[in-house]
Parts: sequence; C-alpha cells; structure tokens
Amino acid sequence: MANSTRLASTLVRETIERDGVVRHGLSRGLINAHALARSIQLANPKTASFDAILSAIRRYPLVEPDESQHATRIIHKLTMKNNVSVLSIRNHPEVQLTIARFAEEVDYTHGETFRVVIGPKTISVTVDSKNADRLASVIPKARMVKQIHNLAELILDLTAEADIALGVLAAITNELAINDVNIIQLSTLGPGHILILVDDRNATNAYQALSTLNR
Repeated sequence: MANSTRLASTLVRETIERDGVVRHGLSRGLINAHALARSIQLANPKTASFDAILSAIRRYPLVEPDESQHATRIIHKLTMKNNVSVLSIRNHPEVQLTIARFAEEVDYTHGETFRVVIGPKTISVTVDSKNADRLASVIPKARMVKQIHNLAELILDLTAEADIALGVLAAITNELAINDVNIIQLSTLGPGHILILVDDRNATNAYQALSTLNR
C-alpha cells in the first residue's frame, strides 16, 4: 500500500511538472482531477491504483491562484449534433461561386449545418452528412482535397468569465485529450463561441468530458 502511494505520487509529480498546461489548469480549477487520474493510470497500467493516483493529485502542492484566478466555470451552454461532414476543397474563384450557390439551398430554419472557412489555398466546408454528397457532386474532382464523414460537432458557448480568462482553450483541449478524444477540427464562431468536430464514435465521451466544464 505504501509502495503504491509512493509510486502514485511520483507519477503525478512527473506528469504535472512535465506539462505546464496541466499544472496551470489544476491550479486554476480548469482541469478535472478524476479525468487526469484516469489518463495517468491508462498511460502507466499496473503501477498504481486509480484511488492512489487521485489522492496524489489532490495532495500535490500547487501554487495557490490569486483571487482573480479562482476556479472558472467555462461553458455556459453545450450543444451537440451528429451526422456532420467536412469537405476540404482547393480554393478557386469558381469553387467559391459554386459553394455560394449551394448555400442558397441550405435550410437553416430546419437546423441544417453549413459553415465555410476560406483559407489562402483551401476551403473547408462543414455540412450535414445528408448534403455532403450533393455538394461533392458539384465540385470538380480535381478540386476536392479530402472528405471526412461521420463526425459530430460540439458548440460551446462560453461564460462571460471564461471569455476573458487565460488558459481556457488549453483547458478545453486538454479535457478532451485526457479522455482520449481526438479533435478533428476546431474553430471559433465569433467571441465566446467555439466549434469542435470529433469522430462520431467519440461524441459521447467528448460531450461528457466537456460537461465537467459546465458546472
């Protein structure tokens, strides 16, 4: 028992001291201790129990944050939508016109998704899976770079407090990482709103992980 406790303390100390984002997030209450303990245990199987690791995290002597850095409730509202696709297309004036014409057919009143991000070389279009093939059919094959299907999108409306706090984006991505959720795409929808795309198979884990930041 004593050996397990010492080993857990060592694992926790090495993890926190190696990763400044984890250390900073813990000190400000932005990282879920249970999720971090689970992540450490998965990375070091058969070394220490979950309870021993969790206790070591709680005992770790973090620097106390000042009054302006108290635990922050990050997410005001969290919504999720399944069956989303992303099309990556080479940028070209004709492609932009085709996408603009396609956008006129999207029924936003029925909750259909259609978001476009234009970069210097590529255009990323997020669209409902039911409309993905239809959009792909009007794009020249030579212009199509990649299609990713079976995605889920999570829309995070941040609290006013989180919108101006430091380390919030790091806390969000870290929470997903320690819950084994890979981010396919991340973008903002203006100040205070974040859109994250994940594999549909990870949607439930992602939603549950981010829900801990909504308390």
